[in-house]
Amino acid sequence: MGKDRRKEKMKVLMARFSLDGHDRGLLSIMSSFRDAGIEVVYIYFSDPKELAKVAEEEDADVIGLTSSMGQHLYIASTLLKVLNERRINAPVIIGGVIPTRDVPELLDMGIKKVFGPGSAPRDAVDFIYGLSI
Repeated sequence: MGKDRRKEKMKVLMARFSLDGHDRGLLSIMSSFRDAGIEVVYIYFSDPKELAKVAEEEDADVIGLTSSMGQHLYIASTLLKVLNERRINAPVIIGGVIPTRDVPELLDMGIKKVFGPGSAPRDAVDFIYGLSI
């Protein structure tokens, strides 16, 4: 997983925390990914360990999270810890309602890219394909 990003079709696991009710942006991004030829697997999760397990089972190249309820720092740090413990090297991106002040902390902990309100879906597509180089 995440080891051979040069394969023809990228697979992105998109995930939404089960208590997070907002998904309009996520659905738009997933549609753009599919239109660009990126395979998308979409799940709701209640525990970052569950998300890591699905990422491993799906052999995801990239993990995308959405957050609009303020749990992004906890979810991201816990998920990155579990991925590291399981030796899963898939890059993690996050989007949603992310306060600008939290972006440096997310990047410092290992999140590869943060997409906030107003981000263009094409930017996310380009970023994903940029990982495959």
